[in-house]
Amino acid sequence: MLKLLDNKELRFFSIFTVWLINISGFFGILSDQKEFFLSSSPYVLTLTLFLLIVNNSINKKFLIRLFLIFLLGFTVEIIGVNFSIFFGEYRYGNNLGIKIFDVPIVIGFNWVLLIILTGNFAHKIFPKSIMLRVLNGSIMMILLDLLIEISAPKLDYWEFAVNPVPLSNYLWWFIFSILFHFIYQSNIKKEYVVSTNILVIHFLFFGLLALFL
Repeated sequence: MLKLLDNKELRFFSIFTVWLINISGFFGILSDQKEFFLSSSPYVLTLTLFLLIVNNSINKKFLIRLFLIFLLGFTVEIIGVNFSIFFGEYRYGNNLGIKIFDVPIVIGFNWVLLIILTGNFAHKIFPKSIMLRVLNGSIMMILLDLLIEISAPKLDYWEFAVNPVPLSNYLWWFIFSILFHFIYQSNIKKEYVVSTNILVIHFLFFGLLALFL
């Protein structure tokens, strides 16, 4: 189906889809069908990442960078969960799908998704400075994580052994974000329309959940 759409139609389809599923998901989580909507979280995230990628300029180098971010992000999470290194002591719940070494596979996708979203936005603001792009993208990662951490335990996504979330979580999230942004920002061509919409959706979705859950 996607091959039948031109670039403009693909962007419209992607933006409409992600807004629809996230608005539906938000109200679904607040309804008596909460468990159904939460259990669909890994599929929604995977679909969102797919739509984001196909709207970017895909080439071999681009895909290699994304795979490297996935691999490094997933490895860091495995070390973190099993040895309480980097982020603190935490565990993943049951609403993020299949796990390998106690880490949902979709968490690797999530690292890739967030790096693309914040990276594309940062590139739009600072097109001529990779250092400012990396710093700006990493700061946005921290801001988004602050919102997500409020709702994550209530959604059975993940939970830390202590409350509030330890400072080490944000410190290492920032450090790894810098590393992953350096990997991603070396890719020149960026897509802004779809990625900006998804970034706004993430801030609204988790911001409103933090208020209403």
